Amino acid sequence: MAYPFLPSPHVTRTGGRRIDLLVLHTMELDERDDAALSCARWFQNPRSRLSAHYCVDADSVVQCVRDEDVAWHAPGANHDGLGIELAGRANQSRREWADAYSTEVLARTAALAAELCRRHSIPPTWLWPSDLRAGRRGIAAHASVSEAFGRSDHRDPGNGFPVERYLMLLRGYLGQNGHNEILKPDPPTLRRGASGWQVTRLQRLLRRHGQLGPPAKLDGELGPLTEAAVRAFQALHGLEPDGIVGPLTWSAILGA
Repeated sequence: MAYPFLPSPHVTRTGGRRIDLLVLHTMELDERDDAALSCARWFQNPRSRLSAHYCVDADSVVQCVRDEDVAWHAPGANHDGLGIELAGRANQSRREWADAYSTEVLARTAALAAELCRRHSIPPTWLWPSDLRAGRRGIAAHASVSEAFGRSDHRDPGNGFPVERYLMLLRGYLGQNGHNEILKPDPPTLRRGASGWQVTRLQRLLRRHGQLGPPAKLDGELGPLTEAAVRAFQALHGLEPDGIVGPLTWSAILGA
């Protein structure tokens, strides 16, 4: 899809490049109708010395840098990444990310990300700092890029950003458009009362990471001791400690 193009002068032109990452940012602007346009105009300002490929608000997307060129948005991931600016702030809570405006921002950003994942064959996988350092491909927060490479101190889109909800939206757009070839099935979501070999697998991983010691057993039953171990692991890794093992918690456990 073609988007309105407001070119930023802050760009490194290339003759074509491999794109491995989508990097999510927040604009640090209040919720407003013209947030994407305002952010794009700031990237045009010679004083900004910044740019991103796309700016997204609740009802529009503006492109500032061509995909094949390098934007100046996340040092360490600029050379192989696409920067996407979301209208909002890094200090938003999960509740604030669920209001009507941010819900539209998330949906519009997920649709854009699905288009970019298809175009560049990027897996819809959330990446942690260790994944970035290992050169894995997928989607990352600016905060993870900062932690992975130590070349900036930005922490957006913030701890309240609803990663699992965002990934569900993204994968929904990918599925609806018949592009399931880059999707891999996630392990099932597990919560208290679940049983079976996937729970045993979870228990083994939790024990390996030091969260599930005796007297807990590797019995394939997600009872109170296993749930408490999941909560402890989630809290240690900056996840919402709800005791539910969804895609993001699986990713953290498998990648830890």
